[in-house]
Amino acid sequence: MPSVIYVPIGIHGYIRCPVEAEPPVTLVKWNKDGRPLRIEKYSGWNLLEDGSIRIEEATEDALGTYTCVPYNALGTMGQSPPARLVLKDPPYFTVLPGWEYRQEAGRELLIPCAAAGDPFPIIAWRKVLSETGEPSVLPRLERPDPLVVAGGGVPWATQVA
Repeated sequence: MPSVIYVPIGIHGYIRCPVEAEPPVTLVKWNKDGRPLRIEKYSGWNLLEDGSIRIEEATEDALGTYTCVPYNALGTMGQSPPARLVLKDPPYFTVLPGWEYRQEAGRELLIPCAAAGDPFPIIAWRKVLSETGEPSVLPRLERPDPLVVAGGGVPWATQVA
């Protein structure tokens, strides 16, 4: 487990128990600040099938130091190293593109977009609707701002630790 877990304030976040096991993990027990964590006491918190904790809306209740103990059919290898949960402001756009851009076919179209946050966010693009009617993710570009996108898209930013 990383020594620090960053969770955005006021929106959903996850606390993950980093484990790979064969046979697969069947149970994960959590501790917060050295005591067993009773997830049912926290409104909007859920233990997911993979043992991760999903926090619907992160508040100061989430602050603390967490450890996990994964179990499988063979038992456990013990407790994870402790990880301190830190609340961070979610990423925000500093430059948001317009809703529609037009350009002649075959010509380059530059759509400006920038975001800020700590840790620094990654901007990804997705088409509003693909041919199948489903949203689709556009390939990540290695080029810095402004991003070049073929076709209409909607940006979103995510934080990475």
